[in-house]
Amino acid sequence: MHQLKSFIFMLSLLWPFPLLATSDVMGLTAGIPVAPNDTEHYRFEILSTFGYTDQTGRTVIDIIEGYNINLALSVDTFDERPVNGLAPNFTLTGNSQLIPPGENTPFTSTDETGILRFGVIAGDQGMDELTVSFGANSDTIHLNIISVQVNDFPSAPTLLDGLNWKQLMQTQLQWVDEQPQVTFPEMIKNRAGEIVKVSGFMMPMDSSLVQQHFLLTSSPPHCFFDIPGGPAGVIEVFSEQGIESSWEPIIVEGLFELVTSPEMGIIYKLRQAEIVRD
Repeated sequence: MHQLKSFIFMLSLLWPFPLLATSDVMGLTAGIPVAPNDTEHYRFEILSTFGYTDQTGRTVIDIIEGYNINLALSVDTFDERPVNGLAPNFTLTGNSQLIPPGENTPFTSTDETGILRFGVIAGDQGMDELTVSFGANSDTIHLNIISVQVNDFPSAPTLLDGLNWKQLMQTQLQWVDEQPQVTFPEMIKNRAGEIVKVSGFMMPMDSSLVQQHFLLTSSPPHCFFDIPGGPAGVIEVFSEQGIESSWEPIIVEGLFELVTSPEMGIIYKLRQAEIVRD
């Protein structure tokens, strides 16, 4: 869904030999990965399809409260050689949450194309700042976090006697040996196997008016391929009787399950779910 920078390996056999010798074989080496060196200066850039430059020259990304945005770091040398294996530092100010490399993708350092994917889950309304750095290299973007009410989006109610998204989103998912690994906090593990209540927004799986199988998300969904809040911001719900489709926030109650091997990216399930009426 998001386009990331791609590198093109170029090899020209049409250049005369003297030109190859005097050009330091740049045409031949372009595109060949190099190892990182923290004393080197690189072309070092945070990539996003939604960024823009404001009047002060800052790179800004608009994002709605509670939503996640996919980003990537691009690192290559000035002679167009991607830097492979670079593990940068991340500094995020504000109350947004970093989705670190290795949580949604198997890589924790730049790949052979010089790309490293990561993300951010937006916190409360305001301006947060994200800096990615390595040695003398750094790039900074600003996150302009917009209130979820900007489009008259409702918020999921906080439940005094249920599971809330601030608890659910403390779970971490990362890749270990190219396999997804989930770390659930104790408060979440203790609720597994219990009948729980949770509020959220329905993402239907088909066009039926009554849904027996759907996703419950932490924020109003705006794109089927970009679930708000990432893996910890969604619950797969199964209802035997079915629940009527709605764009408004709903409260459901059911048997809470944890998925320890989330091949499909789902780490929470709710079975035997029923709607909770006020």
